[in-house]
Amino acid sequence: MKRQIDYARPMTRLLACLSLFFFLVPITYVRGPVPPANDSQYLSFEPIAFDPRNPSRTRVGRLSFLGGWKITSDNGEFGGISSMLALPDNRFLMLSDNGTLAGFTFDEHKHQAIRPFIAPLPDGPAKPNEFARKNWDSESLLHDPETGQFWVGYEHQHSIWRYGHSFARKQSSHSPPEMQQWPENGGAEAMLRLPDGRFLVFSESAEYSKGGYQAFMFVTDPSEPASKAVPFGYQPPQGYNLTDAAMIDDKSALMLHRRFTPFEGVSAILSIVQIGDFQPDKVATSIPIAILKPPLKVDNMEALAVTREGDDMIVWMASDDNFSTLQESLFFKFRLLKGKQMQKRRDPERQNEKAGANPGFSSLEKK
Repeated sequence: MKRQIDYARPMTRLLACLSLFFFLVPITYVRGPVPPANDSQYLSFEPIAFDPRNPSRTRVGRLSFLGGWKITSDNGEFGGISSMLALPDNRFLMLSDNGTLAGFTFDEHKHQAIRPFIAPLPDGPAKPNEFARKNWDSESLLHDPETGQFWVGYEHQHSIWRYGHSFARKQSSHSPPEMQQWPENGGAEAMLRLPDGRFLVFSESAEYSKGGYQAFMFVTDPSEPASKAVPFGYQPPQGYNLTDAAMIDDKSALMLHRRFTPFEGVSAILSIVQIGDFQPDKVATSIPIAILKPPLKVDNMEALAVTREGDDMIVWMASDDNFSTLQESLFFKFRLLKGKQMQKRRDPERQNEKAGANPGFSSLEKK
């Protein structure tokens, strides 16, 4: 019998190696000549399969795939999605790492964006010109539905900014002294606002003396100069870096992580953490619940949001394409499976894995 050769593997590794260049070299030096300005407000959503080799596959870990789309726009400022919010009435707000907002109401059945817009933030750590653009490296985003206020975490010039309703104007900003020692490209990658009003701000790569990476807890608004930072640590899954976080309820949160290697390409881990584990001077860990890696459709996953549809908890993810033609802006919708649902919906892909409990999901079960 002749040996069947999988020609896809060498090509996958080649693309992975090429993509490494865009992960390691600052975007300022690889984007090339600035294209002509295009202020198009149109966003296109192209449906994609979760597993191109097995389009019928819908399961990975504790996630059930409900839909996936590739987002494109002629607007050159669209891309680099680093964080997002899911607002009422299926309205989404995506934040780019170049200080650009993209908003739309999503009709997932027609694969259309209703009332889309693409626009820069009203203000930021530096003026939005060609040479200072990196200072607008906005990586994290929070929203208070009661006041309509938004908070944005910036890298490079490590700071937290608060904006008014509809991002009409800047209200306050602060550069916490404790964050100024963070690596230039390892700033406020993720933020959480707890039910009691505390804010958690996570560094992507600043090492914590007790393990993991640095994070700070703010009892008051971190965008206010009087706010004080209390240190703690967060240990992501080995080899991965935190890219975003989203509250599930008042007891737990989801944490999104990514990794890139030249031979394996991009992968992502979604994990769950108990809020009570975030304690001053302690190191919190999370429990992985899903691993996205090839042959699954995956890219540089950096944005995370959680909504509810009836009794189902819905997880949304989006990817940062680094403004590279070798990467894509992906948008995924998953159902987060509970313990009982896991028993009913066994994934054939997991039959050879070790059986075990579903730790960390106690907060998802109905009381």
